[in-house]
Amino acid sequence: MKKYLILLLVIIFVTSILFIGISCREEVLPIEEENPLEGLDLTSNLIKAGDPFWSPDGKMITFDLTNAGITEIYIINADGTGQTNLTNNPTAIDSDPSWSPDGKMIAFTSYRSGTGEIYIMNIDGTGQTNLTNNQVDDGEPFWSPDGKMIAFNSYRDGNTEIYVMNADGTGQTNLTNNLSDESDPTWSFDGKTIAFESNRDGNWEIYAMNIDGTGQTRLTNNQIIDGTTFWSPDSKMIAFNSYRDGNWEIYAMNVDGTGQTNLTNNPADDSFPSWSPDGKMIAFQSNRDGTGEIYTMNADGSGQKRLTVTE
Repeated sequence: MKKYLILLLVIIFVTSILFIGISCREEVLPIEEENPLEGLDLTSNLIKAGDPFWSPDGKMITFDLTNAGITEIYIINADGTGQTNLTNNPTAIDSDPSWSPDGKMIAFTSYRSGTGEIYIMNIDGTGQTNLTNNQVDDGEPFWSPDGKMIAFNSYRDGNTEIYVMNADGTGQTNLTNNLSDESDPTWSFDGKTIAFESNRDGNWEIYAMNIDGTGQTRLTNNQIIDGTTFWSPDSKMIAFNSYRDGNWEIYAMNVDGTGQTNLTNNPADDSFPSWSPDGKMIAFQSNRDGTGEIYTMNADGSGQKRLTVTE
């Protein structure tokens, strides 16, 4: 999903064949979170879909789709029909879509300027606008529930930090201010908390903080990788990726970190959870059919069903 990470992913993939294990965890973990989408097959002619995000009315899902090395933002009806390319930018990577709370806009990451930038566009793909205009990588946007702010990653401080900005790109502010790496911010739907992942304690874990950056608290305590969060609409639970079972699975937990439960229970790799706005379903990415596809399931993990057909 991120141009500078894809090259690292190739190196890590080859190295892991020789060493297996996770001895270089700090370098590996950000890539491992994206491994189900981009690292399972390194040939450039395969089509892979990932990063699903439900529309606020629950009728559509936006996602990114990689084909022949180019990643674009797509939209699809919740029943799997009407798949449409929104970005139509064949020269760069566009990824990490995030729907605005009013359903009128989508924020996303684009490398069209040579580095990762946060863009927004209308839901028909028009009006694509750079918000960050920064010379280093910014990515993984997530809108606040009132639509006034966007949280995102930035490497402008020499490490990856969580930033927020106004929805027009002004007021870009570092929230985490930590020498380690933090990434993948997601806003709770009550507007009070931002979840994120961090390697500050030696491996990647899930943290939460107040929206002003105070009260940074570790939620998971696992020796393997946890990350890529998404809040339930009632802000009482968090879905996330975990590699604790030797493959990527979708877990859910209470907001205090208790009650961590495997929802997917599949030997393939499942990742990138996204709760539906009514709280009844979770969209996710899976390679269980040989390529990266978008699936949906009930919030308890039952009824897992393939949505996209990309091959």
